[in-house]
Amino acid sequence: MKKTMVISAVMIIALVGNSTQAGVSLVMNSSFEKDGIINDITAQSPRKWCDVNLPAGQFGGWVSIDWKTHGNYSLSLYTDFVEFTAGDMATVSQQVYLRDVNHIIFDLRLGTLGGFTWDPSKRSALVLIDGDVVWDSGDLVPNVSGEYLNQLADVNEVYKDESLHTLSLAIRSNVSETEWFYQFLAQWDFVKFDAHCGGFGYLPEDLNYDCYVDELDLKLMTEQWLSGELNQEYDLFEDDEDIINFPDFAVFSSYWQDNNCPQSNGCAGSDFNRSGMVDSVDLKIFAEHWLGEVVFLLSDLTGDGEVNFKDFSGLAGRWQDNTDWVNWQDENCFELELPGADVDYNGIVNLRDLAIIIGDLESEGTCMRSDIDDSGIVDYGDLSRVIDDWLLKSWVYGLE
Repeated sequence: MKKTMVISAVMIIALVGNSTQAGVSLVMNSSFEKDGIINDITAQSPRKWCDVNLPAGQFGGWVSIDWKTHGNYSLSLYTDFVEFTAGDMATVSQQVYLRDVNHIIFDLRLGTLGGFTWDPSKRSALVLIDGDVVWDSGDLVPNVSGEYLNQLADVNEVYKDESLHTLSLAIRSNVSETEWFYQFLAQWDFVKFDAHCGGFGYLPEDLNYDCYVDELDLKLMTEQWLSGELNQEYDLFEDDEDIINFPDFAVFSSYWQDNNCPQSNGCAGSDFNRSGMVDSVDLKIFAEHWLGEVVFLLSDLTGDGEVNFKDFSGLAGRWQDNTDWVNWQDENCFELELPGADVDYNGIVNLRDLAIIIGDLESEGTCMRSDIDDSGIVDYGDLSRVIDDWLLKSWVYGLE
């Protein structure tokens, strides 16, 4: 009963405080690194690229080390020795947001399995958004076997909204024929967007989330210099308001008169005086801090509870570093992984992720970003993951 009350409070506050479902424009598992070798992507889809449509007998695909530009793997799509109708196509897709995207950028290699030259009159490699072709290898000059790095697919304004869109990589037959000699091969790697700090996300030392470590972050650190966190122990419900108010009281009241606090982690912090019971003494303490401001030490990079020279050293070590897309062409660039609960891909697990999961509760199916634990249904297990990862930050790419 108590757990239900707390979850209800979480749901109400999240839904009221966050109405939009939109996420940040990022491609996940863009270098196909997350699963290692996959011999048949129809049997095991690449993580995040979980919408695989390869018509049986005509097309196939795998993830391998045969060719790569960043990381160790790439995606291959190929055609077989069978009859084709013009327009037959194989696709691998994931759901993305495109609100801030001007270009889809990717590396591609065209060829055949038998060593023959790629014939553009017969086959094309494509990039599609919601089933519409936005890039066609037929426009390449020259259009022959070989590598084509840093290709750009333009994103039309009609896709730049708050909705999810389907991004697809594809290989298509341009002619109706029975193929006797060629197995055409299109290989993809490092698919990315030119958005959100260039797709890199936030550095831990980027205290104000503007993609740069600079004097603005130093200013935030100096304002908290030698400070301790304020009222944090009374902020029982973590939200973006940072004030002691009714959501926190809802958590507190759910443990009222509970006398088993040592065995329940201090009754979620409601046993302020650590007496083992949530009673009138704790209520008096809570009332003394009512509507008090909560101060979190974002500048406490070392996590030792104080902003000091250790944190300054970390900031200085990143001084003038940025994640604004300047390093993505570096050959030492590699793909990291966001926290599992960062379902809107904005580099931090917060109320937005909670609201999205609540909006998807009880939804069933495959390829759902809200299904964090891959159980096939969005449920309280996924909500629990958000709580476990709360306020964790990460970024998408790094440099070795």
